[in-house]
Amino acid sequence: QTANQVEFSLYRLRGICYNSYMKLLDPAGHIIFSVSDYKKSKLFYGKLFKKIGYKQVCDSDTSSAWVTPQGLGFWIKPAKEKLPLHVHGSPGINHVCFIVSSAEEVDSLYELLKKDKVRSFDAPEAYSQYTKNYYAVFFADPDGIKIEVARYSGE
Repeated sequence: QTANQVEFSLYRLRGICYNSYMKLLDPAGHIIFSVSDYKKSKLFYGKLFKKIGYKQVCDSDTSSAWVTPQGLGFWIKPAKEKLPLHVHGSPGINHVCFIVSSAEEVDSLYELLKKDKVRSFDAPEAYSQYTKNYYAVFFADPDGIKIEVARYSGE
């Protein structure tokens, strides 16, 4: 192990997944969501990100994180204030989109969402008004934040 790996391991033992070497975990930057029910959100995002192939880089009692193949980190942490929950369309984030490589992956994820009784806004469908090859499903995370998983290209 390198010195950086050893120091990171020590931080993990204390339940902290980030330190001065955060760039090693998410070199393209990160997004952090504060969640009202950490255990429920950790399970939800763990299944989602495993299904779409993101690597988990942190798993502790105080934060969890996954990184895209391009290095963008998506972190969750327990919220200090549990209310109000997010209301789609209010100021703040509108939705978050995660890209997959095929329409079949979108469909497969939708089946998992149905099995887990996740609130979906619609079944997967083509959105040709965006691009010719746009295919997506929209659903809500446990706090009501709209999530999109899509397959598209600029063609």
